Amino acid sequence: MRFRLPKTGVVALLALGGCGAPAVESTPLGAEAGGAPWRVEVEDASLRVDPQIVATGPKDVWAFGGRGSEDTVWRPTARHWNGRDWSKVDLPGGRIGAVKAAGASAASDVWAVTLGGSGSTVLHWNGERWKIDRRLPGFTVTALEVFSPRDVRVYGTGSRAAAAAWTRSADGWSETRPPFRIARTSARSARDIWALTFENKLYHQDGSGWRPVPLDGVLPAGKRNGFEKTTYKLDTITATDAGIWITAEGAGGIPSSEMDGTRTEPLGPGDLHLSSLLLHGDADGRRWTAESTTEKTGRLSPFGAPITDADGGVWLIGSTDANATESALAHRTATGTWTSTRIGASGFSPFEVRAITRIPGTTRFLAAGMNDEKGALLSIP
Repeated sequence: MRFRLPKTGVVALLALGGCGAPAVESTPLGAEAGGAPWRVEVEDASLRVDPQIVATGPKDVWAFGGRGSEDTVWRPTARHWNGRDWSKVDLPGGRIGAVKAAGASAASDVWAVTLGGSGSTVLHWNGERWKIDRRLPGFTVTALEVFSPRDVRVYGTGSRAAAAAWTRSADGWSETRPPFRIARTSARSARDIWALTFENKLYHQDGSGWRPVPLDGVLPAGKRNGFEKTTYKLDTITATDAGIWITAEGAGGIPSSEMDGTRTEPLGPGDLHLSSLLLHGDADGRRWTAESTTEKTGRLSPFGAPITDADGGVWLIGSTDANATESALAHRTATGTWTSTRIGASGFSPFEVRAITRIPGTTRFLAAGMNDEKGALLSIP
């Protein structure tokens, strides 16, 4: 669930500052990149729809989305960067839905999974052309991990929202039933996968099976200012050799004195106590710390997983407004110093980021998302 405040509440919330999710001051555009501003790479309405970005190197980037009217099954869309320019690339299958998950092991091994109509469709790029590799009727994709052309894992739910997963091996596709419903994944290898579940739990697979990783002692809980108990939803995850990063958002409920159903006023800034957290675990997931980021980054986005750097820092998508629709690129150094840079470009300020990546081998970021009317892909520097 993503908590949103009415626009009338947003103004009041920003004015109150200390209530809910306060406004966050950010450095000028491009301040973290030596003054270079964000620029528009591609303007395309299809990037408004849960965009996905896959970058295998400076000369190979894919940006996926979907196009169609609200009353039809959408068509998947793709843009490709070859190091010189962006081009549209047709995807097969027709109205098979927008791309909801994508990944790659190499420039000649790119995968995209759509969702629409009666299920999901797996598409594969072999370096020369796209083809439909598998149709998954009745399956709703939520996550994808690509290790090689013969080792692909697609996670999601099947009939009646039951946990399901599909694996591609040298023998073809096979279905399994995980013991929980996987929402997000991050893998360090085919035998080292971390997963967040719809039941709000963390699990680790080491090749022999899944084991739970307890976080009960890490996530804060309790009543605040008369609110009901604050609960936290685990949003995104990134696992690296150096450790594991998880973002979470918490919200206290309506004050207990108004839980009798007699409330007639719309929700306002005093009705939800919103807070964002950054969890950091060691490489084994045995020791964890939690840091409140709301006053440093604004509300964290549930769409962009943490991006780590070689110096031990981490990049996140924060915001400068209560609804997290005015995105900012936040950075935490290894020593805990925070900076925040507003994301936007000509015609796209403010800008809500729905996907972000850093191109391997560079310091360049790509962010896909939207303003109120248009979709775009932005870059910096």
